[in-house]
Amino acid sequence: MQLIGDIIKPRDIYWVSADDTIRQTVHYICERKTGAVAVKENESVVGVFSERDLMHRVVNAGVDMDAVLVRDVMSSEPITVSLDDEIRFAKAIMFKCGVRHLLVVGKGDVFKGLISMRDLIEADMAESSELIEKLNDGYYESAYRSRWRLSSNRVIVEHYQPQV
Repeated sequence: MQLIGDIIKPRDIYWVSADDTIRQTVHYICERKTGAVAVKENESVVGVFSERDLMHRVVNAGVDMDAVLVRDVMSSEPITVSLDDEIRFAKAIMFKCGVRHLLVVGKGDVFKGLISMRDLIEADMAESSELIEKLNDGYYESAYRSRWRLSSNRVIVEHYQPQV
């Protein structure tokens, strides 16, 4: 059972002010090579702004990126998960709510960062690759093990190599 706290990377927490323009926010996102940022007002997280918000609420709507504030186009009421929640729970929430990013909070509801669908997929891949390695190691260990038998006056060593 993997927890969100196990996979959230020790990375910088990216956030912008709700009073930043869309252009400022897009520039910030591009500099950091991330797909989403938390939006803060005072010290509280009030939303998330993602690439999806940019496409649907800005580009498609023809919004002036220099005149409109990120607070006007962000996804408000972000969904929150805890460091102690299982990643299965986070995946289920994302699927049910149709979102790709969740806010992660620690003790006392302190904001710890965002977790993305990509983070969850990477965790699944890491877990799967460990299992595949173990299965392969076990298979090849037994498959390539030398076998020996006694013949009338000698020991015969056989090396079995399976057809792959």
